[in-house]
Amino acid sequence: MKTMILYASTHHGNTERVVRAAAEILAADVADIVKASPPDLSGYDCIGLASGIYFGAFHEKIRVWISGAAFGPRQTAFLIYTCGINYTDYTKSIQKQLKEKGISCVGSFSCRGYDTFGIFGRLGGIAKGRPSDRDLEKAKAFARSLL
Repeated sequence: MKTMILYASTHHGNTERVVRAAAEILAADVADIVKASPPDLSGYDCIGLASGIYFGAFHEKIRVWISGAAFGPRQTAFLIYTCGINYTDYTKSIQKQLKEKGISCVGSFSCRGYDTFGIFGRLGGIAKGRPSDRDLEKAKAFARSLL
């Protein structure tokens, strides 16, 4: 299974760390969608979409990319996200976008990530030390489940 993971990790690198752990298991290519345009994805079987959570949603560049993406007929997707407080499923809107494009979402992984946005910064941040080594091992286990 040839895999590409597109990610947006802009504050503390939380999502990038999780992506790199999963990519190691999947032998996946990775691309930072914030820093560069996504490469041609036509040769990939599976597309991972990963993001920190910004105001309750995946990064805008991920959402905009999905809107304009021309997925292949047999491509699938999976989702990864990190967030300061993990109290809800932040993938619902992304899964809806993928479904509208005819893309099956084969799974998702989430974990907490160090967060200093807004009021949390004044408090010294929340979820310090996250993603932890244990979180990264769980991300690897998720990646193995996709194989």
